Amino acid sequence: MQILHVENLRKSFDGQTILSNVSLEISKGEVIAVIGPSGSGKSTLLRCLTLLERIDQGKITVEGDVMVDSPNGHPRYAPEETLRKIRLKLGMVFQNFNLFPHFSVLQNITEAPVHVAGVPYEVAKANALELLEKIGLSDKADAYPYQLSGGQSQRVAIARALAMKPDVLFFDEPTSALDPELTGEVLKVIRALAAEHMTMMVVTHEMAFARDVADRVIFMDNGQIIETGTPDQIFLNPTNERTKTFLQRFSENG
Repeated sequence: MQILHVENLRKSFDGQTILSNVSLEISKGEVIAVIGPSGSGKSTLLRCLTLLERIDQGKITVEGDVMVDSPNGHPRYAPEETLRKIRLKLGMVFQNFNLFPHFSVLQNITEAPVHVAGVPYEVAKANALELLEKIGLSDKADAYPYQLSGGQSQRVAIARALAMKPDVLFFDEPTSALDPELTGEVLKVIRALAAEHMTMMVVTHEMAFARDVADRVIFMDNGQIIETGTPDQIFLNPTNERTKTFLQRFSENG
């Protein structure tokens, strides 16, 4: 089942093209890793797909609902009621956690389900405590973000996104702000979600993770999708010279 479909997406900032004719699709239960050099448009793509940025041209469809289309070359977004329905299907985990500093861990996780999705507080609390146990932080419900390590904060951010029960979860370089020794605990959570067939798109610089966990890898450069394929195809037998150059240090012996 196809969850997300993107056609010819374009996005510019101040006249500079960031995304050019990007087309892709995500199927239910699929884990997609998006790799590429800095400035290639990876994060902007995620922001466009999750309604954090508006596109200049293209079409995005989420589970049959058209988020935006571009008749006559100009973007036309769906009515707000449809966009609200779509937003509830999309979860996002940012590089820098973005937790509310004045909320406890439990409050951070229950805030959106209660005030955005209308979930009764006791139900949201029970779900939050279950998620905290799942990510190994059941003892941190009453802690505040300043009391957490970076890895713990990112795991709470993942639990917060999961609390909204999204159909697809997007990660924007989820370990880039972490010390190397804290990266593993976050990747462990994402690996567990992949094992549960959570639909995910992960922008990452962790090549081993992309190779081992993803069902499909997308390589981007200069705002375009240069190559896409299975991890074996991309890492062991890339066809595009730009992909080969980028992955040269991640050879079979690496």
